[in-house]
Amino acid sequence: MATEAAETVQAVSDRMDNMEPASFSWLQPHVIFVVILVGEEEIPFGIQLDFLCAKSTFYRTHFANKQGNEETENEKIELVVKLPQATPEVFGLVQNFLYTGRLFTDVESLPGYEVLISTWKLGHELGIDGLCDEALEAMTECRRITHHIPATPLLVQAWKDAPEGSSIRKLLLNWAAEYIRSSESRQEFTKSLPQEVLSELVIAMSHLNSSPVIQVNPLPSPTNQPRNKNVHYLEAEESDGESHHKVQKQRHSDIIQARSNHQTERKVGPKKSVPRASLPTLKLVKKRSSLGHVDDQQYSSDQKLNFCADLLSRMLSGPGFWTRLVGPFREPVRPDDDGVPDYFEKVKKPMDLSTIKGKMDRREYNNEQEFQADVRQIFTNCYTYHKNDSPMWLNCEKFQKTFEEKYATMPKWIAKMEGDEAA
Repeated sequence: MATEAAETVQAVSDRMDNMEPASFSWLQPHVIFVVILVGEEEIPFGIQLDFLCAKSTFYRTHFANKQGNEETENEKIELVVKLPQATPEVFGLVQNFLYTGRLFTDVESLPGYEVLISTWKLGHELGIDGLCDEALEAMTECRRITHHIPATPLLVQAWKDAPEGSSIRKLLLNWAAEYIRSSESRQEFTKSLPQEVLSELVIAMSHLNSSPVIQVNPLPSPTNQPRNKNVHYLEAEESDGESHHKVQKQRHSDIIQARSNHQTERKVGPKKSVPRASLPTLKLVKKRSSLGHVDDQQYSSDQKLNFCADLLSRMLSGPGFWTRLVGPFREPVRPDDDGVPDYFEKVKKPMDLSTIKGKMDRREYNNEQEFQADVRQIFTNCYTYHKNDSPMWLNCEKFQKTFEEKYATMPKWIAKMEGDEAA
């Protein structure tokens, strides 16, 4: 009996391994379903067993190995598997591809980079033929529409998660090489990349027409990389500008303690005598084109939003001077963890850069004014809660000043991207 069972298992395994997508037919009955519990909340998705095995080498092998159990196919009408590492949104795209051969139906439903990269990864893990190529095509379409590449942390993480020599690594490295050659922020960008990524990037750039414009030098240890934790901290700068000296990171609780004892390692800025109730004026800088005239109507809302997305990506990419500026404003405030339990009593419209990034990725901004208003809401909230001349107040002033200066370069950036900048 054992020999007979072993032969049966082997026969089923051989049938599964040799199954190709073309062998599946909807003209046949497929009564056994696989219930896939997706994500930590275990959202159920139901797909026919035969269809899933015909499309996925992973599940073809998985269920071939399940044969020979006490229950037979005739005694079971559904199987349950778990996919905790995926999200319902990502698996929904995978399911759509399985049934239609497409990830999205139109440009309006095109996901952002984070979802598309996760889709590529899941397609690779499940061995779904054609899904990785479709995800890369969608990423290319996303870049064509947005005119920007994935933010540095996402790009680096995608590179680390992908196998060596994989198609997504090659695509991301080529994009990074093109960005270095065209962007004014190339120095900041290259400083944010790990050494192993830079090494492959130099190779990728060697295949382009001109010689590389970056130098590969040892980068700071991983401990100096920006933290991904939801932590509100303030970095005390050793000098102004874009220098990259070591900095001391402070949480809200550290700053509140500093208010009482006034013991800081150095003086952050000059004392100000502005009353607590008076908030800094949000300075509006007129945008001028490279030809020198005020430019409010020359470019479309889409072009301006592309600039906003690029600026937001630079603000969040770090490390560098942006990291020191945006650190306390990167994630939503957690009143208890950040030592500001009464924060929501004083701040009625919370805002942070991660929330803005989510709205940008979901295309919730209709124009650049809405994006600008959300960023300025961050400044208003900080001035509303924190005392004048406190470390958080002073850091917010520097962040605001830098943002307004960079935002004023919008016409020049768009002109350069469109190729109509004056010589």
